[in-house]
Amino acid sequence: MTAKTQARSEDRHALISRLLLLIFTTAIILLNSRTLGASGQGEIAWIQLGILVITGLSGFLAGGTVVFLQKEMPVWNTLIPGHLWLIASAVFGTGLGTALHFLPLSHFAFIATTGWMQGAIIFHGQILLAEQKIKSHNVLQVLQAGVLLIILAALFNTSESPQVSDFLKALAVSLGVAFVASLILVLRQVQRPTKSERVAPHRVARRLWKFGRAAQTGALLQMLTNRSNLSLLAQAPAGIAASGIYSIAFYGLEAMWLIPRALAPLVYTRTAAERNRGKRLSHTQTQLRRALLGSAVSLAGALIVPDSAYCWAFGFEGIHPVVLGLAPAAIAGAFSSVVAHHLSGIGQHRWNAWTSGAGLLTLLILATATIPAYGAIGAAYAASGAAIVQALGLLAAWSKCESTPVKNLLF
Repeated sequence: MTAKTQARSEDRHALISRLLLLIFTTAIILLNSRTLGASGQGEIAWIQLGILVITGLSGFLAGGTVVFLQKEMPVWNTLIPGHLWLIASAVFGTGLGTALHFLPLSHFAFIATTGWMQGAIIFHGQILLAEQKIKSHNVLQVLQAGVLLIILAALFNTSESPQVSDFLKALAVSLGVAFVASLILVLRQVQRPTKSERVAPHRVARRLWKFGRAAQTGALLQMLTNRSNLSLLAQAPAGIAASGIYSIAFYGLEAMWLIPRALAPLVYTRTAAERNRGKRLSHTQTQLRRALLGSAVSLAGALIVPDSAYCWAFGFEGIHPVVLGLAPAAIAGAFSSVVAHHLSGIGQHRWNAWTSGAGLLTLLILATATIPAYGAIGAAYAASGAAIVQALGLLAAWSKCESTPVKNLLF
C-alpha cells in the first residue's frame, strides 16, 4: 500500500468513525433525556463535567503532548509519568472541584474513578496516534460509545423505574471495557525502547510539561468556558432541570461545530508546514469561510425547528429559546476554532490560553447576572457573550502575529 493510498484509507476510517460516534452519542442523549427527563439529564451533564475536568488536567502530561515527544524518544517512556499524573489529576481535580462546589460531592468517588479511566483511555489513544496507529485510536472511541449505548438501552428496557444510577453503571462498564482494550492495544502495538533509549520518568515528565503546558492551558480554559454553565445552573434557583435543558441545546451547538472541528486540524497542519505567510493565510481564510458556512447552515436548520419538535424528540420543553440564545456562540465558536489552530500552527499557543481565559472570565461575570433571572436562557446569553469576546481576542492576535490588518484577514 502506497503512502497516498494509506492516507486515504485512514481518512475514510476517521470519517466513518466520527459519523458512528455522532450517531451513538445522539442516541445516548435521546435515551437519557426521554427516559430520565430534564432533571436526570442535568445531573448526568454535571457528573460528566467532573470527568472533563479530570481529563483536562491530565492532558498537561498525559495527553496530546506525547505526539510531539515521539520525535525525541520512544513514547513507551511516557507510560510511567503519564499514569502517575493521571492518578494525581483524578484526586486533585475531583477534590478541588467538590471543595469549590463546582462538582457534586455525592458523586466524588464515581467522578474520580471514571475520570481516571477516561483520562487513561485518552492517554493510550494519543500514544497510539504517536505510533501512527490511527485506526486503533478511532476504534477505541467508537467502542466506548457503542458499549455504553448497548448497556444503557438494556438497563433502561429491563428496569421498571430507570434511574440516573443506571446510566452511571453503563458508563462505568463502557469505560472499563475501553480501558482494557486501550491497554491491550498499547502493549501489542507500541514499540518498547531499547536499554539505551530508556529515559528516566522525571526527565520525561519535564519534557511532557514543556510541550503540554501552553496548549493544554488553553484547552482546559476553553472546556471550562463551554461547560461551567452546567454547574452554575445546577446550583441556581432554576435547578438541575435547567442544566438538563441547557445541556441538550449545548450538545446541538457542538454538532454545529462539526465542520469547523474537522477543518481545524487541517489548518494546523498546513500552517505549521507553510513558511510563506501569504499562502498560509490564504489557506486558513478558505477553510474559515467553509467553517463559517457549515456552522451557519446548521444553525439555520436548528432555529427553524420549533420547540414542539424538540419537545417531541427529547421529552421536555424550553430547548428552542436556549438554542436561539446560543446562536451567536455558534458562529463565534466556529471562527475561534479555525483561528486558534492557525495560531497554534505558527507557535503562538499562548494567545489561545489568554483568549480562553478572557472568555471564561466573561462567562462568569455574565452568568452571575443572567442565570438567576433567566435560567437556561440566561446561561445561553452568557455563553454567547463569552464566545464573542474570545473570537475578537483571537482576531486581534491573528492580526498581530501575522502583521496583517484585520480587514485584510476577513475580506
